[in-house]
Amino acid sequence: MQKRFLREKLVGNRIYLKKHQVELAQTMYEYINRDRKRLDQFLPWVEYIKTIEDELDYIKLTHQQWQNCTYFDYGIFDKNSDVYMGNIGVHGIQWEHNNAELGYWILGDFEGKGFMTEAVRVLEEHLFDQGFHRIQICCSDLNLRSAGVPKRAGYRFEGVLRENSIEKGQYRNTRVYSKLVGE
Repeated sequence: MQKRFLREKLVGNRIYLKKHQVELAQTMYEYINRDRKRLDQFLPWVEYIKTIEDELDYIKLTHQQWQNCTYFDYGIFDKNSDVYMGNIGVHGIQWEHNNAELGYWILGDFEGKGFMTEAVRVLEEHLFDQGFHRIQICCSDLNLRSAGVPKRAGYRFEGVLRENSIEKGQYRNTRVYSKLVGE
């Protein structure tokens, strides 16, 4: 499959996904800062977002990666209120193999309400429509809430990569889930 751009806005039943805008930097930073302790348990990038400028730099980086077709990161918004809830992105893209990986996070206020499962389904549908064959989701073996998302979205558990990464000075296991087009 040849590299291509994904749509900048995708709409679901209760949510929509939208390519990051620089105007959102302050809100994103405030959300991360407010929920820093919870997010920092499983997300290695949290410690690097210390200012609004850090968040603005991140958004600008995602725009460059979008142009290069190497990473597509979206904000997740409530469809009725336009409230920003978190992020979901497509990374680890292997265009030559029609594969990609999804990563996500959501503010604790919105956790456990099915928003992330819907975001995964909306994004995967677009990816499969674009010609992707396999989508993968990986998460810390300790992050049971995150692991529940691919289960609810119909992904198949493939196994655990034992001690394959170091986080906070400790080896960590990674759970791997996948879905093939048509499943």
